[in-house]
Amino acid sequence: MSYSLNPEFKKQMEKAEPILGEQFKDFEQKISKYEAKLNSPEWDIICFYFYQRLKNKKTKLDEWIRFWSTNRKPKRYANFSYFVPDSYYNFCCSKETSEYLFEILDYHAEQGLKLSWNTFLQIFFDYRSKIMPKFNKLEFQVFQTILREQTLSNSELLTKLSMDSSNLSKYKRKLRERFLIYEGLSINHYVLNLVVYAIVYNVSLSLKIDFFKELPESSFLHSIYTSYSNSQTTMIHYLTPDNVQVKKDLQTLCEKINNNNDIISSEIYKFDLTSRLKSLNFSNYDYKNAKWDLPFYKIVASLKAKDTSESTLIIGEFDQIEKKELNLHKSGIEILNHMLMRNEMSINAIKNDLELSEKEARKQVENLHKKQYFKTRINPNYVFGLSNLVLFLSKEPSKQLEIHKQLSIFPEVYSQKYNNEEEEGLHFIIRIPNEMIFDSMSLFNDFFKEDVKEMFVVNQMYSRRWLLPIERYETVFQEWKYDSTDILGKKI
Repeated sequence: MSYSLNPEFKKQMEKAEPILGEQFKDFEQKISKYEAKLNSPEWDIICFYFYQRLKNKKTKLDEWIRFWSTNRKPKRYANFSYFVPDSYYNFCCSKETSEYLFEILDYHAEQGLKLSWNTFLQIFFDYRSKIMPKFNKLEFQVFQTILREQTLSNSELLTKLSMDSSNLSKYKRKLRERFLIYEGLSINHYVLNLVVYAIVYNVSLSLKIDFFKELPESSFLHSIYTSYSNSQTTMIHYLTPDNVQVKKDLQTLCEKINNNNDIISSEIYKFDLTSRLKSLNFSNYDYKNAKWDLPFYKIVASLKAKDTSESTLIIGEFDQIEKKELNLHKSGIEILNHMLMRNEMSINAIKNDLELSEKEARKQVENLHKKQYFKTRINPNYVFGLSNLVLFLSKEPSKQLEIHKQLSIFPEVYSQKYNNEEEEGLHFIIRIPNEMIFDSMSLFNDFFKEDVKEMFVVNQMYSRRWLLPIERYETVFQEWKYDSTDILGKKI
């Protein structure tokens, strides 16, 4: 085989063999058939195929993820970012995905064409945006109940479902295998003495600003959302220590970028992390035909509803607790970061990756959970043909629950309070069916009128780091270190 002539390629193949075992022969044949090179689209398609084949073997799957993702850097296409293997997780809900991707490889091979990254990523993201999974009746019933109750416990779910334990276990397994539900992690930044700021820039469409180049490197730079509608909107999140100097430095940074560019408007928001609410509502999903049944009149009726007592369950992110002094040592914060990176709580992975005993790993995780540093949450797959709409309202913060209930007709809604120099208000991220997005924006403008401060559809959510800024955590004193250069860079 051609890969034997390349030492690096041969080395990778040798690493794959003990992970795949008896499936390695098939791996070799596919690599040869499609003349796959390391870090090529062909390589990723084949790796994803075996990811799906290994998903019932937890230990081997973890090894395969590490093998596949070693030394891989994200790629950007238009307003999208491609990560291995993260970008593929959403595909697990579609049994036809591997078949479809191999059809692309077969077509290019038959035509004697090389599949370029540019062509592949265009096909990849277009396909991902159209994924609408199908369910059978009982599978969808279990899916909705799990999301509503936020539990996977058979005993708790059976009180809400008319089925026996064996059927429930079967449908839960199917949902997990198809990745239609997953247990994500939510970190309690409030008890970690961290705060979240957002800077929202509106820039003329004729002006192209690369905020990745404009912003100094920072451990506290968390994520960047971009949008292109009437103007180019960019929302930049910073996860920082709860420090008065941070706000001053963000204002200085904002003014510097404004002076260097033709900025239409900019605003800094600080979020109240104790006010986070979320709701999940898939009652309007046509599970048989894989489409949304959410007509305009239903949305209007929900917004105008006076009595919202029967609306979707809305839950808080964390219980209201009093903030105390941090009691978090090096291994504790490394465990939190590890779970964030993997977006799961796996004792086995923590034990292996951080070189802890199973007893110590389990003890630390239980302690972190008890002190509400994190909690697991059950989420739906990030597909279903939905777009993210960001909405800032100049509304009295006490109206948060009322407005969240009005918006809970939509599949997913996340809300929290904000404040800036001049006012307080509400921030929403609403997941809306693609075909309803512009009608919904028009309706929000009519319904909320002058209270709409910002409203835009997210084209891309890009993060340089979803992780905690642990390199700025002083484990001896158990506090976050901060200096103005952390946000402003070396040259102020």
